[in-house]
Amino acid sequence: MKQLFLAISVFFFVVEAMAQPCASVANNVICADAAASTDQLASSAFNVGCFSYSMTNFYSFHTGSTANGILEAGLTFQDCDDFAGNNTIGFAIAELIPSSDPCAPASYNVVSPCLTSDSTTVFYIGGLLPEHDYVILVGSDHDPLFGICSYNLQIAGTAVDIAAGTYPFEIVLGESSSAMAQGGSSNTVYTWDPMPEFHEITSDSTMTFYPTEEGQTISISAVGTIGDCTVNAPIYVHILSPLNIYNALTPNGDNIDDTWTINGIDRPVFEAAVVSVFDRWGQQVFKSLGYRTPWDGTNNGKFLPTGAYYYVIELNTYNLYIPPYVGIVSILR
Repeated sequence: MKQLFLAISVFFFVVEAMAQPCASVANNVICADAAASTDQLASSAFNVGCFSYSMTNFYSFHTGSTANGILEAGLTFQDCDDFAGNNTIGFAIAELIPSSDPCAPASYNVVSPCLTSDSTTVFYIGGLLPEHDYVILVGSDHDPLFGICSYNLQIAGTAVDIAAGTYPFEIVLGESSSAMAQGGSSNTVYTWDPMPEFHEITSDSTMTFYPTEEGQTISISAVGTIGDCTVNAPIYVHILSPLNIYNALTPNGDNIDDTWTINGIDRPVFEAAVVSVFDRWGQQVFKSLGYRTPWDGTNNGKFLPTGAYYYVIELNTYNLYIPPYVGIVSILR
């Protein structure tokens, strides 16, 4: 009978321990970029270092490869008050000794100040080690007689998120931009979403791409991993029109618009451009590979009459097809 009582006591002790939030801390992973969700504090007393509360929740997170990373923890109050107003919620970062009992206070080492707030706030914790496991402790002495103590917790910052950038961030159609990402776990192979149609993966963390439309700002997200978390960081590139084509020239010797101006065609990416000009009968009066010598309104050294002429400009970029530019340029005198 005594053995049966002992067995039953051990069973309930195990069940109670398993029900504690601390027992599942390894599985309660919080990630940067995750959508906000509402949590409730459990009646689980915990006392370690400067952290001591009657209600406690536990979250685990892994840091990326950024040295001395900063954690930004956003705590949003939902319902945690009594007759006097909001109750205080406490916050701390701790290390859990590997393979130790996650419900034993002696298994933890608090590595941050113990912070408190009775309103929505953001806690900043710096100096976190790269590629390291930590635990977030959230607690309160809220009295359950006044109902639940609920809140939202989200994390961000260089310790738990990746960073990405691009250079140059402003290009003309036909030019390329290079994107780079960093901060993920050391074995991260970054992907890009959406993947540009014309691109070249140059390493596990870099990509060169060629935008296909002018006059817009495009956004691409670098996607990487930190521990068990998938995180992302956006980059932005503004694509300008490659050419500014004047619609007239006045070859009268006054050094003002004596030649036809095509701004932007001297970029190295357009070195294979072909510029052609035709008269009203379709006869070609000018053709140039590249545009080092601007058209001066002549054909074989002879001045052409005033009037409208038709041009076709083929940019002939190597990595991207750009439709020819066609239009009218007028000779005025």
